[in-house]
Formats: sequence, C-alpha cells, structure tokens
Amino acid sequence: MAHDTTVQFRIDSTVKEEAFAVFQKMGISPSEAVRVFLKQVQLTQTLPFPLAAANEQDLDVEDDYTQWLRQRLATAVKQLDSGKMKRHDFPVAKAMLGERLAARRSAFLANGATGH
Repeated sequence: MAHDTTVQFRIDSTVKEEAFAVFQKMGISPSEAVRVFLKQVQLTQTLPFPLAAANEQDLDVEDDYTQWLRQRLATAVKQLDSGKMKRHDFPVAKAMLGERLAARRSAFLANGATGH
C-alpha cells in the first residue's frame, strides 16, 4: 500500500512523549501506530477501543478548547461575511494549500530537519 499523504495534528507534548515511549517499547514507529489506528477505524467504522469518562481536569481543558475553537470559528465567519476573508472553490483552495505545504516542507528540509 502506497503512503501517499501526510497528516498533521496538534497534541499535548506530555501525551506525545509518553505515547512515543510506549511505541518505542513496542518496537513500532509513531507513524505505524497511527496507520494501524486509522486502518482499524476504516475497517470497523468506529473507534477501535472503548472510551472512558474523562476526569474533571480533562473536561476543563476540553471546555477551554471548545470555547477557543468557537471563538475562532465565529471570527472566521464574520471575516467571510464581511469580505475580509477570500472564498475559493475547492480546487483553487486545494492548490493554494498544496503550494503552502510544499514551501513549508522545503523550508523544513532546508533547515536540516529529519522529519522525526
């Protein structure tokens, strides 16, 4: 199977470090772990594990994030409605994002990064 796309996301650094340590103990890369997870979601059409209730601190963080996200979305909608933000058809937007990603990738590699 070809690996023909890249996925990026933001996560708490402690969660990342602790999860990566588990992957290392298991002898798999973080990329492989994510591929396995996504493949299971694709096959089962659900999350491949039961969900547990979050503790109160986790819920506070989630509430803060939800509030932040709602504010960002409201600002984006206002900018779109006021004409301050440009609208593009999907193919145009996809091409523009592809160009930005290519530029970031080039800058990243030019700085001697290994991509890990």
